[in-house]
Amino acid sequence: MKKQVVPEDLLEEAFELNMQLEEMRAAKKMGEDDPQLRQDLTNAKGTFDEKLATTDADLQTLWSRWDAAVEAGDSAEKTAARDGMVALLNRRSYLRNLVRDVNEALGL
Repeated sequence: MKKQVVPEDLLEEAFELNMQLEEMRAAKKMGEDDPQLRQDLTNAKGTFDEKLATTDADLQTLWSRWDAAVEAGDSAEKTAARDGMVALLNRRSYLRNLVRDVNEALGL
């Protein structure tokens, strides 16, 4: 199984989120609830949901570029579009995992 690479622009946010998730898991084990932490995680989920929506829109744009390159027979543009899509799909997968982890921690 291939280890997922953290997109560089998400490193700090992902690190912070993972710390908050650990705090939430520890609080749950102790039977406690931290309303501020819950709110922070809810806010983080909103931010990552927005990033997912932007990534999906960027993928749509690249699909259009790909289609135009195929019609034009432009192999260089096809390669550039493909590489961009691969990077965005990796980013999307990472973001989806973060959102899933927050949903689990919040019991959603």
